[in-house]
Amino acid sequence: MKNLLSIWCGHDANASFYNSESDTYHIIELERIVKKRYFRLHADNNENQTDEILDQVKNISEKFFNIKNKYDLVSSPQEGYIYFPNLIKKHFNTTKYAHIANHHDAHAYAAFYQSPFDKSIIFSYDGGGNDGFFNVYKAENNTIEKIKNINADFGGTYMLFASCLKEISERSKNQLSLPGKLMGLCAYGEPIIDYIPDLIEAFTDKNKQTLKYREINEKFNLKLQNTNDPWKHILNNWVFEGQQSYNFAATIQAAFEKAFFKIFEEIMINYKNYPVCITGGAALNVLVNQKIKDNYNINVFVPPNPNDCGLSIGELLIINKPKNKIKITYDGVPLLDKNKLHEYAISRNAEQCDLKKIAYLLKQGKIIGICNDNSEVGPRALGNRSIVCDPSFLNMKDVLNSKVKFREWYRPFAPFCKKENAYKYFESSNFENMEYMGFAPKVKRDKMKLLPSITHVDGTARLQTVTNESHKLFYQLLTEFEMISENSVLLNTSFNILGKPILTTIEDALHVLDTTELDYVYSHGFLFKKDLSK
Repeated sequence: MKNLLSIWCGHDANASFYNSESDTYHIIELERIVKKRYFRLHADNNENQTDEILDQVKNISEKFFNIKNKYDLVSSPQEGYIYFPNLIKKHFNTTKYAHIANHHDAHAYAAFYQSPFDKSIIFSYDGGGNDGFFNVYKAENNTIEKIKNINADFGGTYMLFASCLKEISERSKNQLSLPGKLMGLCAYGEPIIDYIPDLIEAFTDKNKQTLKYREINEKFNLKLQNTNDPWKHILNNWVFEGQQSYNFAATIQAAFEKAFFKIFEEIMINYKNYPVCITGGAALNVLVNQKIKDNYNINVFVPPNPNDCGLSIGELLIINKPKNKIKITYDGVPLLDKNKLHEYAISRNAEQCDLKKIAYLLKQGKIIGICNDNSEVGPRALGNRSIVCDPSFLNMKDVLNSKVKFREWYRPFAPFCKKENAYKYFESSNFENMEYMGFAPKVKRDKMKLLPSITHVDGTARLQTVTNESHKLFYQLLTEFEMISENSVLLNTSFNILGKPILTTIEDALHVLDTTELDYVYSHGFLFKKDLSK
């Protein structure tokens, strides 16, 4: 077999490569190279723009992934195809471009073949694809079959009602950012019990989604905006603010959970001995994932790329089913200007630095951006494009939100710690498969004051566990840090600002350093300070 390439062109557009010579996979999330969050390749671009982007994709694959431009097949999942198919043959040496995988099938394959399980029940749910909104699969004997299709739009309903909240919608530029913000805000409120039954109906019946929006408005006199067509100008829907907004956010989350677990329990009663994979965009709801882990005697896996940025790799796995599980967590976009590292180091008088020094600086309260090697895949930074600091400082969360990340005050930050130490700081039924920030365990009560900047208002934290095998640099940094600190937990957030995607160049990292209150950038053994001349 020659090489394979799949390109998902919808939002969170991405291209995945299979290198037949090395039997390896590589992923380019296109938003990283065009510097536009939630980027779509099949829309918003004319033929010339698409041409330029595909040329970049080809050049990266050849230069950084060492993939020869010979492809058995270039493909796209069914509804995510390129509007200018002539450009495929222009840039990629192939005789065939096809649309292969269904949306949720691709999610299911991507999740299962990254999981450690030899069998699983897979729940794939999001805002919808060509094969529905909520599908359930059984994986066993290296085959995956769909066992149920549910007409329930969890992703869309969560987004729609999130748009009613000022703190979420007012500063948002893209509706796809609303669900993640709702997860952070909901912890500040209390659910309004009377609203929940109607919201559950909206979640569990796609046909009633907009109808329930209107019915809830009339039933409770909520004065919601745009009731005739709330999707038309969704970012203008907001009406609630302050505590009323927080309570409505908590209500949406509570209804989401009740609706999900009703479906979950109906399925799992027949598969009590099966572990579970959760995927699709709604799998980013870490509060639900943690409750699956804690409330059911089930092993759970959430991949690092459960949203649509995992669709192209899922399609490749459908086309070329692997014999063994794959590891692709750190096979994302490379540092595109790594060849200029020494040039940057000389011009900025960077110092060579070991992790002992990094740990010392963190203990002094410094905030350090890390950019090393290929990026992690998925929406969450896992060590190669991260901003790190010591979470024991009381005001660190506010500094990061207001002066480094420039984002909303209520959004929490994630901790990372060694897997073997997680039980000392966090409460969870187990700490398996928590390498990708897919879960939110409670911080132990006696550790909350020690770790104020990663402890959310509800006492949870979106934990990343690390081992020497999963992320050597983070593991060794924690080893150095725990020698000089009373805690062995650090804060990790993605290396990006102002709604931009996770960065892909050292030059961009240094720009963040010079224009925010970030203190240092660390890259491949070099420590960069601010350029005070700017």
